[in-house]
Amino acid sequence: MKVTLERLPESRIQLDIEVDSERLEKSLDAAYKRIAQRSRIPGFRPGKAPRAIVERMYGREGLIREALDRLVPDVYNEALETEDVDAIAQPELEIVEIEPVRFKATVPVRPTVTLNDYQGIRVEKDAVEVSDEQVDEQLQLLRRRHATQSPVERGAQWGDFLIADVKATVDDDPFVEDENAEFPLREGQELLLPGLAEAFVDMKKGDEKTLEIEIPDDFRAERLQGKTASFTLTVKEVKEEILPELDDELANMVNADEFPTLDALKERIENDIRTALQEQADAKFRTEAIDKLVETATIDYPKVLVDREIEHLVNESTGNDRQQYMAYLQRIGRSEEDFRETFREGADARVRRSLAISQLSEDEGIAVGDEDVEAEVSRLAGPLGDDDGNAFRQIFASPEGQASIRRNLLSQRTIDRLAEIAAGEGPAASAAAAPEPEEQEQPA
Repeated sequence: MKVTLERLPESRIQLDIEVDSERLEKSLDAAYKRIAQRSRIPGFRPGKAPRAIVERMYGREGLIREALDRLVPDVYNEALETEDVDAIAQPELEIVEIEPVRFKATVPVRPTVTLNDYQGIRVEKDAVEVSDEQVDEQLQLLRRRHATQSPVERGAQWGDFLIADVKATVDDDPFVEDENAEFPLREGQELLLPGLAEAFVDMKKGDEKTLEIEIPDDFRAERLQGKTASFTLTVKEVKEEILPELDDELANMVNADEFPTLDALKERIENDIRTALQEQADAKFRTEAIDKLVETATIDYPKVLVDREIEHLVNESTGNDRQQYMAYLQRIGRSEEDFRETFREGADARVRRSLAISQLSEDEGIAVGDEDVEAEVSRLAGPLGDDDGNAFRQIFASPEGQASIRRNLLSQRTIDRLAEIAAGEGPAASAAAAPEPEEQEQPA
């Protein structure tokens, strides 16, 4: 067997394999016996016809092609071992010649990732500030939560609550059939379709209205996009929202023990907003650091990894029920191939991020031990109580559960380290930023 190896882009290796005549002859003999055993040849019992007779009936090429079914996989696997090729998926095979037998096998192998100058990555952190408007917005939401509603005879206005029957058809087929629907009428908030909320303004109790509304081209149900919906609206009740005053009594309504005064409530709201904004800023900072890590890196990887990630994303989106998945595709009018392609860009980005983070773990020597996994399981199970906590521990006692915890911890620690680098913190980053000491003149 002669093997020539060539490295291709996208982490692929092409093996050009030629089988020697002696190996081919042994395979042809085995192939002849298989054909003779399953064929009806006049004058011979199954398996007893001489090779010359079988070869005359099927031809030498037919015998060779029968031999290839077993010869090619065997020779291919031997070539992987002798050439030390770490294949991660099935190869693409191309038969070049059949005598002598020569074929090419293109196989995806493990990615290669070089992070280059990742220690130079820097990301600016967004400053976090809480404005009076943000606090006022949350206070307004609390006022609405504790508001009362009073029926009115006037026409509906923004801020009112309505009880109404909403019915609509598209091409004479029912589109909406909602009786006694109760909903707030908020300016700027859309009700199902643009223009529907506005149609209720000035309608009084007992009023009925019919109208047509164009369905937008980006509507979630593709079969309805661009069509016209015919609505019939019947108002059953208009209720005015009466907000509580912005004072200590409102704070007591929220929680009298925690917030004896309005100032105490405002302070909590401000702290909660600041915490949420800080979390958002931290998440944005880490995302930008990962993006820069990927941009800095040289990553070569086979497309089969993206295809696997697409499969994962599709399953996340639609579940594992194949029949239900196909019914969903028919409902939205998409082919399976077309639907899968919508995930390709996101899947490709996820693969690149995962490979870069994994390489950073290796380059930085970040590891997770068994004791770390056990401590994390205990931390997660702690707040669940005895029964639920024990059930949680049981789930993550399996090898798969332990591996999941280990992966999450390793990713978390690696991104923490990347955040240190991006902020110019940590030992290596500090050393890189420190100025070199000036040479001092030595005394004579």
